Amino acid sequence: MSRRVVAAMIAVWPVFGTAATLGEEDGMVINPLNGSDFEVVETRSMGAADFWCGAGTFVERRSGLSPRTLIYVKRPRGPSTTAPGRKAVVFSISPGGLDVTDMGLSLSVTVPGKMLRSVRARQFCRDAFTRSTK
Repeated sequence: MSRRVVAAMIAVWPVFGTAATLGEEDGMVINPLNGSDFEVVETRSMGAADFWCGAGTFVERRSGLSPRTLIYVKRPRGPSTTAPGRKAVVFSISPGGLDVTDMGLSLSVTVPGKMLRSVRARQFCRDAFTRSTK
């Protein structure tokens, strides 16, 4: 392969990966509940990683907060407050009233008080390559 072709492929590679990830994040249904709480609504068969991806997306991309912002599970997966008939997880950027614990090695949205930094939560947003292999 010529050097020009290789250079062109390397130049556009990040654009394709970013566009695919941003498209997935933009399609998530995430509704604010108040100044610190928000709900990530299940739009398909979503696992814990998908919910955390949505939480990180809301904090960083939609709210403009720091990637170092702590995010807490406030209410585990259950009936949605903002989308009747759907399931959702309520997250918060405030630890008020929660028995806070670090996530540890297992990823979960079933225990109130579990927390991650936003930057870590967004690492669960899949790009085009991982999405095609799942």
